[in-house]
Amino acid sequence: METSMITSQTAGSAGAAARKTASKDLDKNSFLMLLVTQLQHQDPTSAQDPNEMMQQMTNMSSMEQMQNMNTALQGIQIQNQGLFQAQSANLVGKRIRVTSSGFDLKAGKSTMALDLASDAQVVLTIKDASGKVVATLDRGTLKAGSQTVDWNGRDNQGNLLADGAYSVEITAQDAAGKAVDAKPSVYVTVDSVLFLNGTVFIQAGGRRFTLADVNEISA
Repeated sequence: METSMITSQTAGSAGAAARKTASKDLDKNSFLMLLVTQLQHQDPTSAQDPNEMMQQMTNMSSMEQMQNMNTALQGIQIQNQGLFQAQSANLVGKRIRVTSSGFDLKAGKSTMALDLASDAQVVLTIKDASGKVVATLDRGTLKAGSQTVDWNGRDNQGNLLADGAYSVEITAQDAAGKAVDAKPSVYVTVDSVLFLNGTVFIQAGGRRFTLADVNEISA
């Protein structure tokens, strides 16, 4: 009687453990167990369809190949990620141009850049860190493409402004007065490269950029 109770409890515990570890994924071992179980419960007196048996074996082989391929692809992905990170680290110390409206004024000098979709009359509005307009620069007609604009750090009254963080807004219009797409960018030196959640970030001038923001890399 006690032996039966122990056996029953053991079987119950094993069943509970099996339920706890059950997985929704059907791996090749589970597929093989299902196939063997099916073969064990087939009626030996009934005719067996060889095509069905071949299909079952083919499915098992295909599943194993897909799992092996998935494992190999994961290994390649990890390797490529390591190589990409190593290459990205070479950006430290490089001077790059990134898409950004924010820039720094240093020693009364600053260089900005803009990309114009077509020839346009361009006006740059410069604001300080609080958002106050401090200077308006009329650059006249600029050609389509990438253009570089220097600013001497002086406001509209000719006063030299303090070094620090500023931002620029671009107004660009064609000869007919229609707005022209213009994207601002700045030159910065890369201080460090960060790897966060599979994404590469560039730290430069106290700001963080993604690789998608980089337009140009120079020595």
